Amino acid sequence: MFDLDAEVRRWRRRQERRSSLSPRELDELEDHLRARVDLEMEINRVLAPERAFAIARRELGKPAALEKEFAKAGKPRWRRWLVAGWAMFAVSFVLPVVPDWSAAGWVPGWGAATATLGFLILEPREAFVGAPLHAVSGLTNFLMLATLLELRAARPRRTRWLAGLVGCAAVLNLQWLMGWAEPVALPPLGMGLGYWMWVASFFSVAAALWMRSREWAPATPKRVSA
Repeated sequence: MFDLDAEVRRWRRRQERRSSLSPRELDELEDHLRARVDLEMEINRVLAPERAFAIARRELGKPAALEKEFAKAGKPRWRRWLVAGWAMFAVSFVLPVVPDWSAAGWVPGWGAATATLGFLILEPREAFVGAPLHAVSGLTNFLMLATLLELRAARPRRTRWLAGLVGCAAVLNLQWLMGWAEPVALPPLGMGLGYWMWVASFFSVAAALWMRSREWAPATPKRVSA
């Protein structure tokens, strides 16, 4: 005897294996599939359920075609936040971050980053013991790079905790504003534009990852009629 619910579950498992569609997208497709089966059987009342399912499945399309259709619908909101965050992160490295105490002018983002990295490599003990917040703040730049590796995965599994880490890094990097880090302790208006953009980039990327994790959250099980 034909079991529509069982066939739909098998169809969904095949889509999960053969495509990178998210659970929420698959929910939408499943609703379309079931609605099309009902429509076919309503139009032709002598049509067998298995035949109606076959027609609906064929009309819905193959996994690759379905992915293209969802891509045409536009990029998810999280992608816009991610692009904005990475744009700010990249630009912050060429903008002024902190005043240059040894000369008249400002230290750009890349200069501050390389100075911190050199400090960590040459004096690791002094860096992590004498100025731990300063050291960890410098390492958060590598955490941003890790977000790109995660986004290459077709089916993310670590996005939620990565979003939490990037969010914590954003708060940690406010140490320069709050005066927690030594030897630099400047009032808010004493920080350069590159600093503000750098910190904002972490918040933006964290928001993007959080939205993406919600997109890939397990779908609510559908109630199967008795």
